[in-house]
Amino acid sequence: MLGAVSNAIINDYDASTSLVIPDASSGAESVLGTLARVFVRWDSFYLLHIADAGYVHEQEHAFFPLLPLLMRLVTGTVLTPLGGWVDRRIVLAIAGLVISNVSFVLAAATLYVLGCATLRNERLAYVAALLFVAAPASAFMSAVYTESLFAWLVFSALLLIVRQRYVWAALCLSVSGLCRSNGILYAGFFVWDLVVCSDAWRGRHFVALAVRTVRAAILVAISTLGFVTFQAYGHRMFCQQPAEATAVPRPYCDSALSTVYSFVQAEYWDVGFLRYYTVRQLPNFALAAPMVVLSLAGLYTYAAFDPLRIATLGWRQRRSVTGIVVPLGAAFFRRELLPHVYLWALLLFVAMTTMHVQVVTRFFSSVPIMFWFAAHA
Repeated sequence: MLGAVSNAIINDYDASTSLVIPDASSGAESVLGTLARVFVRWDSFYLLHIADAGYVHEQEHAFFPLLPLLMRLVTGTVLTPLGGWVDRRIVLAIAGLVISNVSFVLAAATLYVLGCATLRNERLAYVAALLFVAAPASAFMSAVYTESLFAWLVFSALLLIVRQRYVWAALCLSVSGLCRSNGILYAGFFVWDLVVCSDAWRGRHFVALAVRTVRAAILVAISTLGFVTFQAYGHRMFCQQPAEATAVPRPYCDSALSTVYSFVQAEYWDVGFLRYYTVRQLPNFALAAPMVVLSLAGLYTYAAFDPLRIATLGWRQRRSVTGIVVPLGAAFFRRELLPHVYLWALLLFVAMTTMHVQVVTRFFSSVPIMFWFAAHA
C-alpha cells in the first residue's frame, strides 16, 4: 500500500518499467499495469523477462529460474482468466507479486515456528517474526524478487533439520538452490547435526561416525542439486549449442571449477573480492552500515557469553542454557544457535568483501539468527 501511494505522488527515479510493462489498452490493463509498475524494479526486469521469454542473454544467468517458472505456472493456471483481458507480461508480474507475498506470509509463520523450536521461548520467537515482517527488506519481500520465496524455503529446511527430517530438508534446500545461490551454504547444517554434534566422538565409535559422515555427504549432495542443475543448463546453453554460444570463449566452458553464475557476476556486475572497495562506493557502505553493525553486535554478544564454546565448535563450554522453556534473556545464548552464528559470520564476511555491500539488508533476510538477536536486544 505504501509503495502504491508513494508511486502515485512521487515521480519515478527509474522510469524503465515502460520497457517491460506495456501501456494500457483497456481499463483492466490500466489498473493492473499501474500496480505492477510499483513492484517491478531493477532485478524484477530480468525475472519478468525470463518468465516471459526464457533465458536469452548470458547475463540473465545471474538470476535463478524458480520464481520465473512459478510465475509461468500461476499465469497459466490461477490467473488464466486474466489472459484474455490483460497483456501477458502484466499477468506474469501480478503472478510474481502473488507468489512473493504469499511466500512472505509463509516465511514469517515458519520463522516463528523455527524460533519456538530453536530458542525454546515463544515470546522471543514471536518478536523475531514481527521484526522480520517490519524489516527494511520487507519492501523487496513484497515485490517481484526472490527474497521471500527463498526465505520461506530456507526457514522450512532449517525447521525440518531441527525435527531431524533430513531428507525432506535436503530436498527443500535443493529447491532453494533454484532460487538463490546461497541456498547451498545451508547444507552445512547437515554436517553440523550428523557429524560435529555426534555422540560417536565421545565413545570413539568410528564406524558409526563414518556412517554419519557418509549420510551427511549424501544430504549435502542432494542439497546442491538445484544449483548444480542450473549451472549445467547454462553450460549446455553456451558451451554445447553453437546457436547460443558466445563469440568470445568463456572460462566456464573449459574449467570444471568455473560456473556460469560466478562468471556472470564478475563480468557483468563486477562482483569479486574487494572490487567494491573504491571511493565512489562509500555511500553504499554507509547504506549497509546499520546491518553490518547489527551483525557485528550480535556475533560479539553471542561469542562473549562463552568464548570457549565458539573456539571449540561447542565441544567444550563454560556456560550452558537448557530447559524445555528457556528464560527470555537466555534464549539467544543456547548452544543450538552455534551453527547459525558460524553461518552468520561467514555471510557477513562474504557480504563485506565480495558482494555489492548495499544489498546486505536483503541478503540477510533469510538469516534467522539476525532477527533472533534483534528480538533479544
